[in-house]
Amino acid sequence: MKIKLLTLAIAASPLFAHADDGVTIYGKVAGNLSSVQSYTSTGSLKTTQVNDNTSRIGFKGSENLGNGLTAIWQVENRIHVDGSGTDTFASRDSFIGLQTDYGKLRLGRLSDYANLDMEYIDPGSYSGVGGQLYSTRLDGRLNNAIRYDSPNLAGFSFTTTWAADEKRANDSNGQPTNNQAFNLGLSYEQAGYFAKFSYETKGDAKQVNSSAQTGAVKDWWRVEAGYISDPIYLALGFQTVNGYLGVSSGKFADSPVVYNVNVLNTRLAASGQSLSAAASGQDVKTREAVLTFGYNVGAWLPYVSLTKGYDVEIGGSNVNKTGYSQYVVGTIYNLSKQTHAYASYGRVNWGGNGVASESALSLALAKSF
Repeated sequence: MKIKLLTLAIAASPLFAHADDGVTIYGKVAGNLSSVQSYTSTGSLKTTQVNDNTSRIGFKGSENLGNGLTAIWQVENRIHVDGSGTDTFASRDSFIGLQTDYGKLRLGRLSDYANLDMEYIDPGSYSGVGGQLYSTRLDGRLNNAIRYDSPNLAGFSFTTTWAADEKRANDSNGQPTNNQAFNLGLSYEQAGYFAKFSYETKGDAKQVNSSAQTGAVKDWWRVEAGYISDPIYLALGFQTVNGYLGVSSGKFADSPVVYNVNVLNTRLAASGQSLSAAASGQDVKTREAVLTFGYNVGAWLPYVSLTKGYDVEIGGSNVNKTGYSQYVVGTIYNLSKQTHAYASYGRVNWGGNGVASESALSLALAKSF
């Protein structure tokens, strides 16, 4: 009893008294109605869709520990207001960490730099190719990750993220691989001007793919730069992706290394090629360039995006007519500071005959809280 009372007394003393800021509940509910024409493994497919647009609910908080040290935490969860998906707790950015004047250190499931701190090239809310479906396809989150964010120094800042590979899957020779990931983000922002760079690399991507045959990203990077200050919205981007494609039943398996694997397989089939498993060891490279320009008019932000996806490069050689060109025409209407309406039409044209174009018309509504 004396020990318990002593413990309570110590915990209640000023030396151990810290300010807990409580729990903040936040999130976004968003959905869209879209007419989407996509190119699938069986050809062109047109559908009318009612989709969720990355709705989420989160809980976060902090505690002042004294001497400039703050404990921070967050649990963010994906929700689908359209009834699809099997959502789980902490499915989005969720972490525990510490913050000081020297930066922020977090541990958990964390976004890479492109996913959390970039995507200026893609201001809309949409389904299908009603926005930058292909050029942002690799933006995502890393499990079992540690991320450091530096303080802002005269407009400059950086982040580093490392994610452990806890599975250590065996390669085709039965040897354990290490598919750990590393991400570096660099940023400059000043008076509306910005320049951002993200580089991400994964460990034994080739060995992992040789065993799983599902495709694996080796490394990729994207740079975005521009000027955003009312009324001008200008963002440019360029991206390069390197990796490997899996092979199944004589065709390449779907993988984020390429834009649309169905287009690639159609082009290869037209040339009479049937793939063997050895093709999964070939280096694959894709490159994309994006320009987005908008101009604020009152509560409206009309914008246009132009994207060029260059032909896929396999084993050092380009595969003809596997690149794409895309345009998106859209607008955002600010109903309030927290509620926004979106409308966009996008079209993707694949080089040459034999592959139908893709398109999407989307109307969306989003409410943040």
